[in-house]
Amino acid sequence: MALFYHDKPHKKAPKTPTLHRFSIQDLDYQGLGIAKAGGKTWFVENALPTEVVEAKVIEEKRQYGRATGVKILQPSAQRTSPFCPIYSQCGGCQGQHIALSLQREAKQNALFRRLQGLQKTPIDFQPMIVGEDRHYRRRAKLSLVMQNGKLVMGFRQAQSQAVIPVTQCDVLTPTLNKLLPKLDRLFAHWKQKKSLGHIELVEADNGVALLLRHLGNIGEADRVALYDFAEAESLLLFVMKEKDHIEQWRGETPFYQIEGLQLRFSVRDFIQINASLNQKMVAVAKAWLALEARDRVLDLFCGMGNFTLPFAKIAKSVVGVEGVAPMVAQAQENAKVNQIANAEFYQTNLDEPFIDQPWAKEAFNKVLLDPARNGAYFALDHLCQLNPERIVYVSCNPATLVRDAEKLISQGYQLQKSAMIDMFPHTGHLESISLFLRK
Repeated sequence: MALFYHDKPHKKAPKTPTLHRFSIQDLDYQGLGIAKAGGKTWFVENALPTEVVEAKVIEEKRQYGRATGVKILQPSAQRTSPFCPIYSQCGGCQGQHIALSLQREAKQNALFRRLQGLQKTPIDFQPMIVGEDRHYRRRAKLSLVMQNGKLVMGFRQAQSQAVIPVTQCDVLTPTLNKLLPKLDRLFAHWKQKKSLGHIELVEADNGVALLLRHLGNIGEADRVALYDFAEAESLLLFVMKEKDHIEQWRGETPFYQIEGLQLRFSVRDFIQINASLNQKMVAVAKAWLALEARDRVLDLFCGMGNFTLPFAKIAKSVVGVEGVAPMVAQAQENAKVNQIANAEFYQTNLDEPFIDQPWAKEAFNKVLLDPARNGAYFALDHLCQLNPERIVYVSCNPATLVRDAEKLISQGYQLQKSAMIDMFPHTGHLESISLFLRK
Protein backbone atom coordinates (compact mmCIF):
# COMPACT_ATOMS: atom_id res chain seq x y z
CA MET A 1 0.00 0.00 0.00
CA ALA A 2 1.47 3.34 -1.01
CA LEU A 3 1.28 5.77 1.88
CA PHE A 4 2.20 9.00 0.18
CA TYR A 5 2.27 10.07 -3.44
CA HIS A 6 4.76 12.56 -4.85
CA ASP A 7 4.10 14.10 -8.25
CA LYS A 8 7.05 13.99 -10.62
CA PRO A 9 8.07 17.28 -12.28
CA HIS A 10 6.61 17.93 -15.73
CA LYS A 11 7.28 20.56 -18.34
CA LYS A 12 3.69 21.68 -17.85
CA ALA A 13 2.38 21.95 -14.35
CA PRO A 14 -0.07 19.08 -13.83
CA LYS A 15 -3.59 19.74 -12.77
CA THR A 16 -3.68 19.69 -8.99
CA PRO A 17 -6.00 16.91 -7.81
CA THR A 18 -8.90 17.95 -5.64
CA LEU A 19 -8.37 16.84 -2.04
CA HIS A 20 -11.31 15.86 0.13
CA ARG A 21 -11.33 15.92 3.92
CA PHE A 22 -12.53 12.75 5.67
CA SER A 23 -13.14 11.91 9.33
CA ILE A 24 -12.35 8.21 9.65
CA GLN A 25 -14.82 6.20 11.73
CA ASP A 26 -13.74 2.59 11.32
CA LEU A 27 -11.24 0.23 9.69
CA ASP A 28 -12.15 -2.58 7.31
CA TYR A 29 -10.38 -5.95 7.33
CA GLN A 30 -8.13 -4.94 4.43
CA GLY A 31 -6.74 -1.99 6.38
CA LEU A 32 -8.79 0.72 4.68
CA GLY A 33 -10.22 3.56 6.73
CA ILE A 34 -14.01 3.91 6.51
CA ALA A 35 -15.68 7.31 6.35
CA LYS A 36 -19.18 8.61 5.58
CA ALA A 37 -19.40 11.67 3.37
CA GLY A 38 -21.74 12.96 0.68
CA GLY A 39 -24.30 10.23 1.35
CA LYS A 40 -21.89 7.39 0.58
CA THR A 41 -19.28 5.20 2.21
CA TRP A 42 -15.64 5.94 1.49
CA PHE A 43 -12.73 3.50 1.75
CA VAL A 44 -9.53 5.45 2.35
CA GLU A 45 -6.00 4.05 2.12
CA ASN A 46 -3.51 5.28 4.72
CA ALA A 47 -6.23 6.36 7.15
CA LEU A 48 -7.06 5.03 10.62
CA PRO A 49 -10.06 5.39 12.95
CA THR A 50 -10.27 8.79 14.75
CA GLU A 51 -8.02 10.38 12.12
CA VAL A 52 -8.89 13.38 10.00
CA VAL A 53 -7.18 13.16 6.60
CA GLU A 54 -7.01 14.95 3.31
CA ALA A 55 -7.31 12.37 0.55
CA LYS A 56 -7.14 12.10 -3.21
CA VAL A 57 -10.17 10.41 -4.80
CA ILE A 58 -9.21 7.46 -7.00
CA GLU A 59 -12.69 6.03 -7.69
CA GLU A 60 -16.23 7.24 -7.08
CA LYS A 61 -19.45 5.30 -7.56
CA ARG A 62 -23.04 6.11 -6.63
CA GLN A 63 -22.93 4.37 -3.23
CA TYR A 64 -19.22 4.26 -2.39
CA GLY A 65 -15.86 5.75 -3.22
CA ARG A 66 -12.16 5.01 -2.80
CA ALA A 67 -9.48 7.51 -1.89
CA THR A 68 -5.87 7.68 -0.76
CA GLY A 69 -4.84 9.74 2.24
CA VAL A 70 -2.07 12.19 1.35
CA LYS A 71 -2.06 14.37 4.48
CA ILE A 72 -2.84 13.34 8.04
CA LEU A 73 -4.40 16.33 9.79
CA GLN A 74 -5.18 14.50 13.04
CA PRO A 75 -3.14 11.30 13.53
CA SER A 76 -4.22 8.24 15.50
CA ALA A 77 -2.25 6.91 18.45
CA GLN A 78 -2.40 3.52 16.70
CA ARG A 79 -0.48 4.73 13.67
CA THR A 80 2.93 3.03 13.68
CA SER A 81 6.18 3.44 11.77
CA PRO A 82 6.58 0.65 9.19
CA PHE A 83 9.47 -1.68 9.95
CA CYS A 84 10.17 -2.14 6.22
CA PRO A 85 12.18 0.66 4.53
CA ILE A 86 10.40 0.14 1.18
CA TYR A 87 6.88 -0.28 2.59
CA SER A 88 5.58 2.82 0.80
CA GLN A 89 6.61 1.34 -2.56
CA CYS A 90 6.35 -2.44 -2.29
CA GLY A 91 2.96 -4.03 -2.88
CA GLY A 92 3.48 -6.99 -0.55
CA CYS A 93 2.16 -5.59 2.76
CA GLN A 94 -0.76 -3.26 3.36
CA GLY A 95 -0.88 -2.82 7.13
CA GLN A 96 2.54 -1.99 8.56
CA HIS A 97 1.38 1.54 9.41
CA ILE A 98 -1.34 0.04 11.63
CA ALA A 99 -0.70 -1.26 15.16
CA LEU A 100 -0.80 -5.08 15.07
CA SER A 101 -3.55 -5.20 17.70
CA LEU A 102 -5.74 -2.93 15.57
CA GLN A 103 -5.06 -4.97 12.42
CA ARG A 104 -6.22 -8.12 14.18
CA GLU A 105 -9.20 -6.45 15.86
CA ALA A 106 -10.45 -4.96 12.58
CA LYS A 107 -10.21 -8.28 10.75
CA GLN A 108 -11.86 -10.26 13.53
CA ASN A 109 -14.69 -7.76 14.03
CA ALA A 110 -15.44 -7.64 10.31
CA LEU A 111 -15.56 -11.42 10.08
CA PHE A 112 -17.68 -11.96 13.20
CA ARG A 113 -20.20 -9.22 12.33
CA ARG A 114 -20.82 -10.66 8.89
CA LEU A 115 -21.15 -14.23 10.10
CA GLN A 116 -23.45 -13.45 13.04
CA GLY A 117 -25.75 -11.60 10.66
CA LEU A 118 -26.52 -14.89 8.89
CA GLN A 119 -28.42 -16.55 11.73
CA LYS A 120 -30.30 -15.71 14.94
CA THR A 121 -28.60 -18.43 16.99
CA PRO A 122 -25.44 -17.06 18.67
CA ILE A 123 -22.16 -18.25 17.19
CA ASP A 124 -19.43 -19.37 19.58
CA PHE A 125 -16.61 -17.11 18.41
CA GLN A 126 -13.29 -18.60 19.48
CA PRO A 127 -10.02 -16.80 20.37
CA MET A 128 -7.92 -15.77 17.41
CA ILE A 129 -5.28 -18.26 16.26
CA VAL A 130 -2.05 -16.27 16.10
CA GLY A 131 1.69 -16.63 15.62
CA GLU A 132 4.66 -14.37 14.98
CA ASP A 133 3.95 -11.27 12.90
CA ARG A 134 7.40 -11.29 11.26
CA HIS A 135 9.62 -13.97 9.70
CA TYR A 136 6.57 -16.16 9.02
CA ARG A 137 6.49 -16.42 5.24
CA ARG A 138 8.26 -19.49 3.82
CA ARG A 139 7.59 -18.70 0.16
CA ALA A 140 8.53 -15.79 -2.10
CA LYS A 141 8.49 -14.91 -5.79
CA LEU A 142 10.91 -12.26 -7.02
CA SER A 143 11.01 -10.71 -10.47
CA LEU A 144 14.26 -10.35 -12.41
CA VAL A 145 13.98 -7.48 -14.89
CA MET A 146 16.15 -4.95 -16.69
CA GLN A 147 15.33 -1.40 -15.58
CA ASN A 148 17.31 1.56 -16.90
CA GLY A 149 19.99 -0.78 -18.20
CA LYS A 150 20.43 -2.54 -14.86
CA LEU A 151 19.18 -5.89 -13.60
CA VAL A 152 16.77 -5.52 -10.69
CA MET A 153 15.64 -8.35 -8.39
CA GLY A 154 12.62 -7.55 -6.30
CA PHE A 155 8.86 -7.30 -5.80
CA ARG A 156 6.30 -5.47 -7.89
CA GLN A 157 5.56 -1.92 -6.83
CA ALA A 158 2.05 -1.23 -5.54
CA GLN A 159 -0.33 -0.44 -8.43
CA SER A 160 2.53 -0.60 -10.94
CA GLN A 161 4.53 -2.94 -13.16
CA ALA A 162 7.79 -1.49 -11.87
CA VAL A 163 10.01 -3.73 -9.73
CA ILE A 164 11.34 -2.46 -6.40
CA PRO A 165 14.81 -3.84 -5.51
CA VAL A 166 14.69 -6.13 -2.48
CA THR A 167 17.62 -7.52 -0.53
CA GLN A 168 15.80 -7.74 2.82
CA CYS A 169 12.21 -8.65 3.70
CA ASP A 170 11.34 -9.15 7.36
CA VAL A 171 8.12 -11.06 6.72
CA LEU A 172 10.17 -13.83 5.08
CA THR A 173 11.72 -16.55 7.22
CA PRO A 174 15.27 -15.75 8.39
CA THR A 175 16.66 -18.44 6.07
CA LEU A 176 15.05 -16.90 2.97
CA ASN A 177 15.96 -13.41 4.12
CA LYS A 178 19.66 -14.30 4.32
CA LEU A 179 19.56 -15.62 0.75
CA LEU A 180 18.29 -12.40 -0.83
CA PRO A 181 21.55 -10.38 -0.96
CA LYS A 182 23.45 -13.48 -2.11
CA LEU A 183 20.97 -14.03 -4.95
CA ASP A 184 21.20 -10.35 -5.88
CA ARG A 185 24.98 -10.69 -6.25
CA LEU A 186 24.66 -13.95 -8.21
CA PHE A 187 22.35 -12.49 -10.85
CA ALA A 188 24.25 -9.19 -11.03
CA HIS A 189 27.03 -11.22 -12.73
CA TRP A 190 24.68 -13.22 -14.98
CA LYS A 191 25.74 -13.21 -18.61
CA GLN A 192 22.30 -13.59 -20.20
CA LYS A 193 20.42 -11.04 -18.11
CA LYS A 194 17.67 -10.46 -20.66
CA SER A 195 16.76 -14.15 -20.51
CA LEU A 196 15.98 -14.05 -16.81
CA GLY A 197 12.34 -14.15 -15.76
CA HIS A 198 11.81 -14.68 -12.03
CA ILE A 199 12.80 -16.87 -9.12
CA GLU A 200 10.60 -18.71 -6.63
CA LEU A 201 11.87 -19.64 -3.20
CA VAL A 202 10.28 -22.13 -0.83
CA GLU A 203 11.70 -23.09 2.54
CA ALA A 204 11.00 -26.80 2.96
CA ASP A 205 11.97 -28.90 5.97
CA ASN A 206 14.76 -30.51 3.93
CA GLY A 207 16.21 -27.30 2.52
CA VAL A 208 15.37 -24.24 0.47
CA ALA A 209 13.98 -24.95 -2.99
CA LEU A 210 14.88 -22.44 -5.69
CA LEU A 211 13.10 -22.36 -9.05
CA LEU A 212 14.60 -20.18 -11.77
CA ARG A 213 12.44 -19.15 -14.73
CA HIS A 214 14.81 -18.67 -17.68
CA LEU A 215 13.92 -17.98 -21.29
CA GLY A 216 15.64 -20.73 -23.25
CA ASN A 217 18.89 -22.52 -22.58
CA ILE A 218 21.36 -21.28 -19.98
CA GLY A 219 24.90 -20.52 -21.12
CA GLU A 220 27.77 -22.58 -19.72
CA ALA A 221 29.21 -19.82 -17.52
CA ASP A 222 25.80 -19.02 -16.02
CA ARG A 223 24.99 -22.71 -15.57
CA VAL A 224 28.18 -23.34 -13.64
CA ALA A 225 27.69 -20.23 -11.49
CA LEU A 226 24.10 -21.23 -10.66
CA TYR A 227 24.98 -24.81 -9.80
CA ASP A 228 27.98 -23.79 -7.70
CA PHE A 229 25.75 -21.32 -5.84
CA ALA A 230 23.19 -24.06 -5.18
CA GLU A 231 25.95 -26.35 -3.93
CA ALA A 232 27.38 -23.70 -1.61
CA GLU A 233 23.94 -22.88 -0.16
CA SER A 234 22.68 -26.51 -0.12
CA LEU A 235 19.69 -25.58 -2.28
CA LEU A 236 17.17 -27.84 -3.98
CA LEU A 237 17.58 -26.43 -7.49
CA PHE A 238 14.93 -26.37 -10.22
CA VAL A 239 15.00 -24.64 -13.61
CA MET A 240 12.12 -23.86 -15.96
CA LYS A 241 13.28 -23.03 -19.50
CA GLU A 242 9.90 -23.73 -21.10
CA LYS A 243 6.46 -22.98 -19.71
CA ASP A 244 5.35 -25.62 -17.19
CA HIS A 245 8.40 -27.81 -17.88
CA ILE A 246 10.57 -27.97 -14.76
CA GLU A 247 13.98 -29.63 -14.61
CA GLN A 248 15.41 -30.72 -11.27
CA TRP A 249 19.12 -29.91 -11.22
CA ARG A 250 20.06 -30.59 -7.63
CA GLY A 251 18.74 -32.09 -4.42
CA GLU A 252 15.64 -34.08 -3.58
CA THR A 253 11.92 -33.40 -3.66
CA PRO A 254 11.01 -30.73 -1.09
CA PHE A 255 8.83 -31.75 1.83
CA TYR A 256 7.46 -30.45 5.11
CA GLN A 257 6.45 -32.39 8.20
CA ILE A 258 3.11 -32.19 9.98
CA GLU A 259 1.59 -34.42 12.64
CA GLY A 260 4.56 -36.79 12.30
CA LEU A 261 4.03 -37.12 8.53
CA GLN A 262 6.31 -36.17 5.64
CA LEU A 263 4.41 -34.34 2.90
CA ARG A 264 6.29 -33.98 -0.37
CA PHE A 265 5.35 -31.28 -2.86
CA SER A 266 6.36 -29.87 -6.21
CA VAL A 267 8.23 -26.58 -6.04
CA ARG A 268 5.21 -24.81 -7.63
CA ASP A 269 2.50 -26.60 -5.63
CA PHE A 270 0.34 -24.58 -3.28
CA ILE A 271 1.30 -25.02 0.35
CA GLN A 272 0.37 -22.83 3.31
CA ILE A 273 3.08 -20.18 3.54
CA ASN A 274 2.89 -19.85 7.34
CA ALA A 275 4.26 -23.15 8.64
CA SER A 276 3.55 -22.70 12.35
CA LEU A 277 -0.04 -21.56 11.82
CA ASN A 278 -0.63 -24.38 9.36
CA GLN A 279 0.23 -26.78 12.18
CA LYS A 280 -2.20 -25.02 14.52
CA MET A 281 -4.92 -24.89 11.86
CA VAL A 282 -4.76 -28.63 11.17
CA ALA A 283 -4.92 -29.34 14.91
CA VAL A 284 -8.01 -27.12 15.31
CA ALA A 285 -9.70 -28.77 12.31
CA LYS A 286 -9.13 -32.19 13.87
CA ALA A 287 -10.53 -31.04 17.20
CA TRP A 288 -13.61 -29.34 15.71
CA LEU A 289 -14.44 -32.35 13.57
CA ALA A 290 -14.19 -34.41 16.78
CA LEU A 291 -12.52 -37.20 14.83
CA GLU A 292 -13.04 -40.76 16.01
CA ALA A 293 -11.98 -44.20 14.80
CA ARG A 294 -15.45 -44.82 13.31
CA ASP A 295 -15.49 -41.70 11.09
CA ARG A 296 -15.57 -41.59 7.30
CA VAL A 297 -14.20 -38.18 6.31
CA LEU A 298 -14.37 -36.27 3.01
CA ASP A 299 -11.74 -33.60 2.31
CA LEU A 300 -12.73 -31.38 -0.62
CA PHE A 301 -10.07 -29.18 -2.29
CA CYS A 302 -7.51 -31.42 -0.57
CA GLY A 303 -4.34 -30.39 -2.42
CA MET A 304 -1.58 -32.86 -1.71
CA GLY A 305 -3.04 -34.06 1.59
CA ASN A 306 -2.35 -31.30 4.15
CA PHE A 307 -5.52 -32.18 6.11
CA THR A 308 -6.37 -35.56 4.60
CA LEU A 309 -3.35 -37.50 5.80
CA PRO A 310 -3.32 -36.23 9.41
CA PHE A 311 -7.05 -37.07 9.57
CA ALA A 312 -6.35 -40.59 8.29
CA LYS A 313 -4.26 -41.32 11.38
CA ILE A 314 -7.47 -41.18 13.44
CA ALA A 315 -10.48 -41.84 11.18
CA LYS A 316 -11.66 -45.13 9.74
CA SER A 317 -11.22 -43.79 6.20
CA VAL A 318 -10.62 -40.48 4.43
CA VAL A 319 -11.26 -39.47 0.83
CA GLY A 320 -9.48 -36.43 -0.60
CA VAL A 321 -10.79 -34.73 -3.75
CA GLU A 322 -8.86 -32.13 -5.75
CA GLY A 323 -9.28 -30.54 -9.17
CA VAL A 324 -5.58 -30.41 -10.10
CA ALA A 325 -4.43 -33.83 -11.31
CA PRO A 326 -0.69 -33.47 -10.44
CA MET A 327 -1.59 -32.60 -6.87
CA VAL A 328 -3.81 -35.67 -6.65
CA ALA A 329 -0.86 -37.77 -7.81
CA GLN A 330 1.34 -36.08 -5.18
CA ALA A 331 -1.25 -36.78 -2.47
CA GLN A 332 -1.34 -40.45 -3.50
CA GLU A 333 2.45 -40.58 -3.32
CA ASN A 334 2.39 -38.94 0.12
CA ALA A 335 -0.04 -41.58 1.39
CA LYS A 336 2.28 -44.28 0.08
CA VAL A 337 5.43 -42.73 1.55
CA ASN A 338 3.75 -42.43 4.95
CA GLN A 339 2.30 -45.95 4.75
CA ILE A 340 -1.28 -44.70 5.06
CA ALA A 341 -3.68 -47.25 3.56
CA ASN A 342 -7.02 -45.73 4.61
CA ALA A 343 -6.79 -42.56 2.47
CA GLU A 344 -7.90 -42.39 -1.16
CA PHE A 345 -7.56 -39.46 -3.55
CA TYR A 346 -9.58 -38.52 -6.64
CA GLN A 347 -9.35 -35.83 -9.31
CA THR A 348 -12.69 -34.06 -9.83
CA ASN A 349 -13.70 -30.58 -10.96
CA LEU A 350 -15.65 -29.39 -7.92
CA ASP A 351 -17.21 -26.52 -9.87
CA GLU A 352 -19.30 -29.11 -11.69
CA PRO A 353 -21.89 -31.64 -10.38
CA PHE A 354 -20.13 -34.53 -8.68
CA ILE A 355 -22.92 -36.51 -7.04
CA ASP A 356 -22.57 -39.23 -9.71
CA GLN A 357 -18.83 -39.71 -9.04
CA PRO A 358 -17.97 -43.13 -7.56
CA TRP A 359 -16.44 -41.59 -4.44
CA ALA A 360 -19.56 -39.48 -3.85
CA LYS A 361 -21.69 -42.61 -3.48
CA GLU A 362 -19.90 -43.45 -0.24
CA ALA A 363 -21.26 -42.40 3.15
CA PHE A 364 -19.37 -39.57 4.89
CA ASN A 365 -20.26 -38.27 8.30
CA LYS A 366 -17.67 -35.47 8.45
CA VAL A 367 -16.31 -33.04 5.83
CA LEU A 368 -13.41 -30.59 5.53
CA LEU A 369 -13.63 -27.75 3.00
CA ASP A 370 -10.50 -25.75 2.13
CA PRO A 371 -11.27 -23.98 -1.16
CA ALA A 372 -9.39 -21.25 -2.99
CA ARG A 373 -10.55 -17.62 -2.85
CA ASN A 374 -13.58 -18.26 -5.07
CA GLY A 375 -15.03 -20.52 -2.40
CA ALA A 376 -16.99 -23.75 -2.53
CA TYR A 377 -20.43 -22.54 -3.65
CA PHE A 378 -20.82 -24.87 -6.63
CA ALA A 379 -19.99 -27.90 -4.49
CA LEU A 380 -22.43 -27.20 -1.68
CA ASP A 381 -25.70 -28.53 -3.16
CA HIS A 382 -24.10 -31.88 -3.88
CA LEU A 383 -22.20 -31.88 -0.61
CA CYS A 384 -25.41 -31.35 1.36
CA GLN A 385 -26.97 -34.34 -0.42
CA LEU A 386 -24.29 -36.45 1.31
CA ASN A 387 -25.79 -35.19 4.59
CA PRO A 388 -22.65 -35.03 6.77
CA GLU A 389 -23.15 -34.26 10.45
CA ARG A 390 -20.14 -31.91 10.74
CA ILE A 391 -18.49 -29.59 8.22
CA VAL A 392 -15.33 -27.61 8.96
CA TYR A 393 -14.75 -24.80 6.45
CA VAL A 394 -11.30 -23.21 6.14
CA SER A 395 -11.56 -19.92 4.24
CA CYS A 396 -9.09 -17.40 2.84
CA ASN A 397 -11.81 -15.00 1.62
CA PRO A 398 -14.49 -13.70 4.00
CA ALA A 399 -16.77 -12.63 1.14
CA THR A 400 -17.08 -16.13 -0.31
CA LEU A 401 -17.22 -17.65 3.18
CA VAL A 402 -20.27 -15.52 4.03
CA ARG A 403 -21.93 -16.46 0.74
CA ASP A 404 -21.23 -20.17 1.26
CA ALA A 405 -22.21 -20.09 4.94
CA GLU A 406 -25.58 -18.61 3.98
CA LYS A 407 -26.04 -21.50 1.54
CA LEU A 408 -25.17 -24.11 4.17
CA ILE A 409 -27.53 -22.53 6.69
CA SER A 410 -30.34 -22.58 4.10
CA GLN A 411 -29.64 -26.30 3.61
CA GLY A 412 -30.22 -27.13 7.26
CA TYR A 413 -26.87 -26.46 8.90
CA GLN A 414 -26.07 -24.20 11.84
CA LEU A 415 -22.86 -22.22 12.14
CA GLN A 416 -21.73 -23.39 15.57
CA LYS A 417 -18.32 -21.69 16.00
CA SER A 418 -15.68 -19.75 14.14
CA ALA A 419 -12.20 -18.33 14.65
CA MET A 420 -9.96 -15.99 12.74
CA ILE A 421 -6.48 -17.25 11.84
CA ASP A 422 -3.88 -14.47 11.57
CA MET A 423 -2.09 -16.34 8.80
CA PHE A 424 -0.89 -13.20 6.96
CA PRO A 425 0.00 -10.37 9.39
CA HIS A 426 0.43 -6.87 7.90
CA THR A 427 -1.61 -7.78 4.81
CA GLY A 428 -5.27 -7.45 3.83
CA HIS A 429 -5.76 -11.24 3.73
CA LEU A 430 -8.09 -12.86 6.24
CA GLU A 431 -8.02 -16.59 6.96
CA SER A 432 -10.64 -18.27 9.14
CA ILE A 433 -12.02 -21.62 10.25
CA SER A 434 -15.70 -22.36 10.94
CA LEU A 435 -17.72 -25.33 12.14
CA PHE A 436 -21.19 -26.16 10.78
CA LEU A 437 -23.43 -28.74 12.46
CA ARG A 438 -26.41 -30.48 10.92
CA LYS A 439 -29.59 -29.50 12.75
